[in-house]
Amino acid sequence: MGGLHTLYRRRRASLTMELLLVLPVLLLVLLALVELGTYLLAAQAVQGAAMAGAREATLPSATYDRVASAVVGALAGWSYATTLGPDNIQVVDLPSNGSVSVTVSVDATKAAVNSLAAVPGLNLSGKMITAQFVMRKE
Repeated sequence: MGGLHTLYRRRRASLTMELLLVLPVLLLVLLALVELGTYLLAAQAVQGAAMAGAREATLPSATYDRVASAVVGALAGWSYATTLGPDNIQVVDLPSNGSVSVTVSVDATKAAVNSLAAVPGLNLSGKMITAQFVMRKE
């Protein structure tokens, strides 16, 4: 009877050690998935904002202020919308083909969680989320 109890205790100890070895890797993967999800969500929002700005820029009464207002309005629910300025929103009229291009850039650390900054290659500092949308003027 003592042998079975010893075997159970050894197996329990090895399971605990396996968990202690695997748990940090699992947590790192979980954090990476959360960070990737927030980054992709922010990139999608920036793309939508560029599209809203391009739609506004195609109107005959379009000005830079109205385009910038449309971009900021499209990002109204995001905390980084208030940090957008002339450096982040660029409007280019393309007279050769009657189109307009709107480019929106946002600092990635303001838009997404930077929880893996200590991991080499996964730091978002200094990176930008950029989206460009080209629309033809009617």
